[in-house]
Amino acid sequence: MAYHLCNIMTCSGMGTSLMGGCGFAWLTFVFLFFIIIFAKKYLGEEAGVPFSFPGALIGGFGADVLIITFTCSYKWGLVGGIAGVILLGIVFSNLFGGEG
Repeated sequence: MAYHLCNIMTCSGMGTSLMGGCGFAWLTFVFLFFIIIFAKKYLGEEAGVPFSFPGALIGGFGADVLIITFTCSYKWGLVGGIAGVILLGIVFSNLFGGEG
């Protein structure tokens, strides 16, 4: 069984057109960054939920890169990145105390 990995830096294994897989894979980082900013504002400040900005960055971008690398799917990368933002944003704040 051969494994197929995709590289987001060189776009190997993904479509390289403007609206191809590599372009959308890079666009997931932009979406995740705005999701993190809005989560920090509305979860952390407005709703009073403890939320760590650095934890959300690590969780969101880390999950996004790993999922895109192993599945070559930017859609699953975005879903996993959102889950990582929520999970590690709250967990890091609870582990290390306060906001990041």
